[in-house]
Amino acid sequence: MSLLSLTAQVCNVFGAAGDGGLRMVQKVKDDQARDVVSALDQRLHATAASYVADSMPGCSLLSEEGAASSHGLAALAQGEWLVVDPLDGSNNYVLSLPGYGFMAAHLVDGVVAGSVIVLPEDDLYIVFEHGELLLSQRFSPPLAAPSAPIYYAYPPRLSEGGRRARTELLDLVDRRSAGLYRYGSACVGAYNLLRGRHSAFIGHGIRVWDAIAYVPLLHWFGLPARYHLGTSDLTLIAGFDEEFVDEACAVISANEAITFTAISRDAKLVIST
Repeated sequence: MSLLSLTAQVCNVFGAAGDGGLRMVQKVKDDQARDVVSALDQRLHATAASYVADSMPGCSLLSEEGAASSHGLAALAQGEWLVVDPLDGSNNYVLSLPGYGFMAAHLVDGVVAGSVIVLPEDDLYIVFEHGELLLSQRFSPPLAAPSAPIYYAYPPRLSEGGRRARTELLDLVDRRSAGLYRYGSACVGAYNLLRGRHSAFIGHGIRVWDAIAYVPLLHWFGLPARYHLGTSDLTLIAGFDEEFVDEACAVISANEAITFTAISRDAKLVIST
């Protein structure tokens, strides 16, 4: 099994996606107009599902376009999983806007052992596997630009405590940065953090496949990062300024009574049940 092989298959799907028919909306999930599923979502999901079936015996697939685990995210603590977001930024793709990509994380007994990021607009793929990083285009994260904004991803429905935290986080972002960016793809937002185009990334109550593939990359590049993984969602905060990361975590902890764990190499994910 090689995640590079999966990456090649995904790149081929993107490369053949010139047909405008792949932008057609197949369905809208949970009555949320921004949560659309395109034909390309379904094709990429099928590619990942076939790869797991053919090349990863004993591995389970958790995909945005697949069936949810009956045990919630707690199931990720045991066994082998491939967690996939086939097309993060689907609505951007449907509207012919920039900002979309493919993500997959390979988990073994709760450890993120590998990951794949494919960003076709940048002609870029990132593969982390066997403790090594492979980039189609080499880069190292610079310091964040002085004018760098902060990317903030959050779901349309937050708890009362989550809404309070969001209000305080918006104030914190305005005080500590050039402002907030939000363009419909956590995949691209986290990548832009790695490139120093954002000073921080806040994924607040997002779905696990929206950012889990970046966990080993944040550690590899030495960016301070904290996470909380519950039974149904993920909160991930990372940035160049560790003080800001801790402040943002404190805001959410105070309002939602959750605790954060620092990302560390080869550590088993802490899943709060």
